[in-house]
Amino acid sequence: MASKPEKTLTPPIISFSSFVNFLNQLREHSHVPTRIDKTLMPKASGSQTSGMLAALKYLALIDDAGKPYQQFHDLVMKDDAGRKEIFAAILKRSYDFLFSDLDFDLEKATSGEMTEKFRKLDITGSTITKTVAFFLAAAKEANIKVSTHIKPPTTPRQSVTKRNGRSKDKGDPPPPQDKIDGDEDSDTERFEIPIPGKSSVKVIVPADLDADDWAMLQSMITVYINRWKSFKS
Repeated sequence: MASKPEKTLTPPIISFSSFVNFLNQLREHSHVPTRIDKTLMPKASGSQTSGMLAALKYLALIDDAGKPYQQFHDLVMKDDAGRKEIFAAILKRSYDFLFSDLDFDLEKATSGEMTEKFRKLDITGSTITKTVAFFLAAAKEANIKVSTHIKPPTTPRQSVTKRNGRSKDKGDPPPPQDKIDGDEDSDTERFEIPIPGKSSVKVIVPADLDADDWAMLQSMITVYINRWKSFKS
């Protein structure tokens, strides 16, 4: 029987702050669980949990079954200062394509060169922005010197075609009207939409949504509202 082709892992697309927060949550329990799975992230969405598990696998911190390697134990239990050296070792191993290429100088490269390196991994669109952003934040934490010219690439705007054939730019999502006071979370945006004569609608969304994500969210909300209204009528 022919074996299935090995699935290529994608570099982390979650925010680095979410990654560190997860490590800190485990450290508070003074031990690392025997298996890392979604039950350790009960408040996270499905995409957030899958993104976290995928990140841990790419960084070779857990195996396919979720069993943590010793380096993950060390990373979790170390204090913040002690983690820096471990982070550096992890990045140099997992992002070897950035460190072993003699034609690529991480300390002097441009954003364009950085983007090209990630595109060679068959990464496109907003995923490149997220993967580069994670690496840059992790490299800063690990005291790895990175060129000041390198920034996360901007996600290109896309257009949708109207029925009359003209294109309309999706543009960026409208800015929130009023931020909600309360728990601050760097990974989310909270705002209120005022409804005249009624209570405001409170909205909480991931902070890293791009134009495509907002378009999809808008479509999903429209479908949900129409469905809900049909039940109420």
